[in-house]
Amino acid sequence: MTLLLLPISFTLILLLYTFYQRLRFKLPPGPRPWPIVGNLYDVKPVRFRCYADWAHQYGPIISVWFGSILNVVVSNSELAKEVLKEKDQHLADRHRSRSAAKFSRDGQDLIWADYGPHYVKVRKVCTLELFTPKRLEALRPIREDEVSAMEESIFNHCTHPDKIGKSLGMRSYLGAVAFNNITRLAFGKRFMNNDGVIDEQGKEFKAIVSNGLKLGASLAMAEHIPWLRWFFRLEEEAFAKHGERRDRLTGAIMEEHTAARLKTGGTKQHFVDALLTLQKQYDLSDDTVIGLLWDMITAGMDTTAISVEWAMAELIKNPRCNKKLKRS
Repeated sequence: MTLLLLPISFTLILLLYTFYQRLRFKLPPGPRPWPIVGNLYDVKPVRFRCYADWAHQYGPIISVWFGSILNVVVSNSELAKEVLKEKDQHLADRHRSRSAAKFSRDGQDLIWADYGPHYVKVRKVCTLELFTPKRLEALRPIREDEVSAMEESIFNHCTHPDKIGKSLGMRSYLGAVAFNNITRLAFGKRFMNNDGVIDEQGKEFKAIVSNGLKLGASLAMAEHIPWLRWFFRLEEEAFAKHGERRDRLTGAIMEEHTAARLKTGGTKQHFVDALLTLQKQYDLSDDTVIGLLWDMITAGMDTTAISVEWAMAELIKNPRCNKKLKRS
């Protein structure tokens, strides 16, 4: 009897706590959360589409529970401006999971930094130095070169005698252009040639990205339900090895650029050279420089994938846009 009362008591306490939280805070509407897991099982694989569907149902600002952690999602430009620009000082702090804390050295980058002097300094570097119109325009030839290389590869594939009249899978070509574009902008290096062959540094880079995703995903459920963390311990050794591997590759690339800069006396526009030349001026640690480079890689790949999917979907839905692009 006693053993039966324990789970019942625990469930009642949990439900009462959830009810108390709802009464205590006036939360935006949203899908009904389940006990313990919240809305984790309601979120569809393509998350932004799921949020868009909920926004049509509940309004432009919604509450979504990941386990016992509340997430407030905004879905229009006015609210996004308020969150990211007008009230960024109050909303800049970002919850760091255990894996994010390890990857970012407890917020030594920008994405996972707490609001404070470090965040202000690093954001200033990005705003005034890295993402200025002048620098982005100077990097435009890289983007154009990669798109031209992709178009040439697609043309060669389609005009091959064995491929004429057959369907073409775009995934590998879009993946290649995103990969080369991001690595050239961030690291100033092209790891993959026009035939799709990746050099040793490129293979190591892809292995590090893959391993990072694997490590982060291994803790997904436990990060949202705190009491589960007792059962899903952090693999300290695995995270330490991953960090050393990432730092070793990035450090080698940084040393290559430092040697080239000392030899020629010139500075390139890509981000690794920019950060190395600004490191002393802004008092940036090596952890911060490496963290910023990997922020750009992570955010850049994600943004590229979403932008390409959106653009292709729009071209398919709106053939007139396709005709305009052809004319231009």
